Amino acid sequence: MNKIDRRKFLNNVCPAIAISIVGASFLESCSKDDAVDNNVISNPDSGSSGYTVENNLIEVELNHPSFSELNSKGWMNFSAQQILILKISDSSYRAFTNSCPHQGVRNSWSYDESESRFVCGRHGNSYPSDCSSSGTTGNILECYNSVLSGQKLQITKS
Repeated sequence: MNKIDRRKFLNNVCPAIAISIVGASFLESCSKDDAVDNNVISNPDSGSSGYTVENNLIEVELNHPSFSELNSKGWMNFSAQQILILKISDSSYRAFTNSCPHQGVRNSWSYDESESRFVCGRHGNSYPSDCSSSGTTGNILECYNSVLSGQKLQITKS
């Protein structure tokens, strides 16, 4: 039987164990979806989902129960299509990418109504909802064209 002394064993094995522990925690800390947004719609089954998609056009049925948060909270993270929808008034809506310009986080959003800004909960960066002003990172939250027709909101992703 081949004997190895304790010091040699620890010198050979410990670095590998330390690297694997540090590596795993590093990968976990870079995950984009560890924070949960209660204002998120997951991908509902097709047919009764309240929206349709054709190429880059998304048509949302605003009176569908899946989109009731637009009336109660005035905004929602529609994660199935990776967009934020904001109700400006009864006749006006805006749509944005739900990817934070800072690090691409998609599910940590809140909306600060008093400042008219979306706030990414990951690092606290905020972005105006006017589709033209820069946020705290110097970037603009990408805005999509949206048109209201009756109770249907048509969003064109660019």
